[in-house]
Amino acid sequence: MTFAGQLQDYSAACRWIGELAAATQPAQLDARTPCTDFDVRSLLGHLLGTAHRSLGTARRVATRTVPHVVTDVPDDELAATYTVLAGEIRAGWSRLAAADPVVAPWGSCTALEAARGFTVETVTHGWDLAVATGQPSEAPDGIADRCLGYAAAVVPDRLRGVMYDVPVDGADPASPTEQLAHLLGHRRTGRY
Repeated sequence: MTFAGQLQDYSAACRWIGELAAATQPAQLDARTPCTDFDVRSLLGHLLGTAHRSLGTARRVATRTVPHVVTDVPDDELAATYTVLAGEIRAGWSRLAAADPVVAPWGSCTALEAARGFTVETVTHGWDLAVATGQPSEAPDGIADRCLGYAAAVVPDRLRGVMYDVPVDGADPASPTEQLAHLLGHRRTGRY
């Protein structure tokens, strides 16, 4: 896939998150998610943190001070704040070339590798949000299919148990987006 194609996928994944967040009801914010670290509110805060880290990576500024979960955005502004960040992300990444060196939260890599990592993270947490809020959970435009082609390389073993859980083994056949979630250790528990 070209860098332009990767950025298109990342942008579509961010747009999907914005749509899911906008459709999330206030009563759902305390609901559990398949990502056991988060309820819906903290997952949205984590997605905001991830978006800020992505933007910092694209702008080549340090992201160490960006919180893992952003908590200073009011509940009724979570979706709009994410949508604004998604536009800034699109603009920030469009200034880079595939081979440009960047420093992502997980280390030095190329812009293409970082964009892939952020796409995988965004799609996986989009699945978490969709499942937790009862929304359609398949990422748009075949993004998850393409993510599956490189996700194993993006999530090296050294990050298992640190940034990512171990993959879910023996799960029932699933959609591409759910397969991607399984690769990052996320699974449905049936209690949302």
